[in-house]
Amino acid sequence: MRFLCVMVLLGLAALAALGSAAEPVPPETDKPAASGAATTANNELAFDLYARLVGAKKDESLFFSPYSISSALAIAAEGARAETADEMGKALRLPNSLRQAGTKGRERPWDFGPIHAGLASLNKQFEAASRPPSRKVADKLARMRKDLLTANEEVRRTNDVAIARKARQLADEINELQTRIDRYEVRVANALWAEKSYPFKQSYLDTIDKHYGTATFPVDFAGAHEAARERINAWVEKQTRERIKDLILLETIDESTRLVITNAIYFKGQWAEPFKEAQTKPRDFTLGGGEKVKVPTMHAHLGVGRYAAFNKDGSFFVTPTMVKSGTKARLLYPDEDGFEVLEMPYKGGELSMVVISPRSAGGLASLEKMLTSANLQRWLGKARQRSVEVFLPKFKLESSFDLKQTLTALGMKRAFTDPLHEDGAQFDGMSEARGPADKLYISAVLHKAFVEVREKGTEAAAATAVLLKDKVKEDGPTLEPFTPTFKADKPFVFLIRDQKTGTVLFLGRTLQPRG
Repeated sequence: MRFLCVMVLLGLAALAALGSAAEPVPPETDKPAASGAATTANNELAFDLYARLVGAKKDESLFFSPYSISSALAIAAEGARAETADEMGKALRLPNSLRQAGTKGRERPWDFGPIHAGLASLNKQFEAASRPPSRKVADKLARMRKDLLTANEEVRRTNDVAIARKARQLADEINELQTRIDRYEVRVANALWAEKSYPFKQSYLDTIDKHYGTATFPVDFAGAHEAARERINAWVEKQTRERIKDLILLETIDESTRLVITNAIYFKGQWAEPFKEAQTKPRDFTLGGGEKVKVPTMHAHLGVGRYAAFNKDGSFFVTPTMVKSGTKARLLYPDEDGFEVLEMPYKGGELSMVVISPRSAGGLASLEKMLTSANLQRWLGKARQRSVEVFLPKFKLESSFDLKQTLTALGMKRAFTDPLHEDGAQFDGMSEARGPADKLYISAVLHKAFVEVREKGTEAAAATAVLLKDKVKEDGPTLEPFTPTFKADKPFVFLIRDQKTGTVLFLGRTLQPRG
């Protein structure tokens, strides 16, 4: 019997319920390196994958982590050479600036160094956000909150403008400090599960460990692949807080498996302004076909989100901030073919959820045709912070994918081809093996993701100062502030992004919310 040497790439992601998270704080001198090319490539791949997956699952909700997939594939691509590496770089949507020419370019068409460095920089940023605050910082914040409480009481009692000014200044200082404490938890972990008898290149293992801090676990696929499978699954469960179980099924790996690359990303965050459970009620959700169903829907007036509206062609719709009393609602929103964008930050203001909701139940398909990295950036560039009345369903979603066909369609073909063929995979950068029967190729790229969106979370920790306002003389027509209403009550797109770099960590759509 001939044993084929195969490797399996696994990407997994879990976005937990929005509940209480640890209160981390990074060192004040910690500044992540620019993610640059890694963010560009990740976001391009995100929407390429989204379009392909939607095409294959037209009538299904879906959810995945492009960041996890990009990370696992980048680790594999480091060991690819020649045409295999060229195709992987294209599929990963590497920018042309990373192209290498000449003799070096024939062997290694892409410079993956900036991609590894960018992903490593982001991982360090997330790691920093998970560090607990020092006792000194926590004590300082407690004292400042006590002082603000005293100042607010004094303002209410005396109506003293000078004290009110000091209270506002103190509140600003508290909020600035708070952003470095109440943040989020993002855990990114990578691992190589390598057949202990196989001749992997040490230079490859060292490069991956240098950038990702990746552990390499020797396992016995050849003699005990079932034990190896159970061990990998246990690691996956641990890294995702048991949100993802039994990732590798019995038939996924066997005695011919030589390498499994795993990337796990776990996110848990609190809304900057949490929803109150008392405001969650069954409300209508209109399905794509027009049928209405009742789903538990959260409701809140949010003041920290960013909102924008757009016409059918993606052009900006100007939403007024002040309107004449009695203005018709149809003049305040785009028509039924348009859509709205709402960005809701998590505590710390570094990560946010973006929800893109069509104005009509049947508008998702048209919206999805316009979903690109460039368009997302343009739409968010138009969004402005303002008060918004928000209706957002509670939902839970789990998706599983075998991405082999999807990545093949994106141009990554040779990596999946048996090296016994003339145009077989070329992973000579990770393997010392010489015979075609001993060389590596990718047998599967498996991805599993979980998301649960809830109103849970501790009270928003942002401090509030008592404000004193002078009366404003009114001249001309009577105007009143306009607060737009954002209703995700039809099939919608949602994503989680890092606001510093724009990196899309999670992306999905909900056709019918299920809890």
